[in-house]
Amino acid sequence: MSDEAAGIDPTSSVPKHLQLKDLLGRMIADGLEPGSPIPSERDLAEQHGLSRMTVRQAINALVADGRLERRLGRGTYVAQPKMDVQIRLVGFTEDMRRRGMTASSRTLSFERIHASSALAGHLEVESGEPVVRLVRLRYADGIPMAIERTHLPERIVPGLVEAGAPESLYRYLAQEYGIVLTWGEQSIEAATTAAEDAPLLGIRSDGVVLVMARRSFAEDVQVEYATSAYRGDRYQLWVPLAQAARPIVRNP
Repeated sequence: MSDEAAGIDPTSSVPKHLQLKDLLGRMIADGLEPGSPIPSERDLAEQHGLSRMTVRQAINALVADGRLERRLGRGTYVAQPKMDVQIRLVGFTEDMRRRGMTASSRTLSFERIHASSALAGHLEVESGEPVVRLVRLRYADGIPMAIERTHLPERIVPGLVEAGAPESLYRYLAQEYGIVLTWGEQSIEAATTAAEDAPLLGIRSDGVVLVMARRSFAEDVQVEYATSAYRGDRYQLWVPLAQAARPIVRNP
């Protein structure tokens, strides 16, 4: 097959590996399902009249973009699409609803504990103070996405443990306790998944997760300290950026 018939233009100023990347990207967008294999490097090279190195460059670029994934000894496959993690103060249920997805949860534990010195520091409570701990496995359209461990000082949510784990914690806090979160702070880091989390998330024991630690407040009262482990193969971080405003200089 000639370059032009295959969609590769040898006279173009666009490098051939980028042309092939675009072709493969359109092939994925036109209906290749996640988990589907793509042709081998050799087949692509022969089909498009390219060198193996050029084909490898195109595939590497798509792997870096998260659209393809290599499986050792098996080939290259269409990757599962990643959802962006936007930094905003909403619960998982609302976040998934905004994406047009159905959120669900499985409660792994819901109990009263006494704050360790480390947890007390995160929650700004006294060591040993009663704390409500809620651990949930979070799903989007039935796929496990994250494990959330939420802690709240029991003195601001009396009776919560006895009431049972709510479907949407933030909505329940607003309806039953009049607590509306107004601001928060969050740190994010990549880590290897905890051994007990891997089978629940459906990933390998050495899989990568995005670990988010968040403190949430209602005005000047801290309400929550939560840590969440999101699947690194299904999430990417998205942060909007804006250019800093130019300083206003007034003429004397």
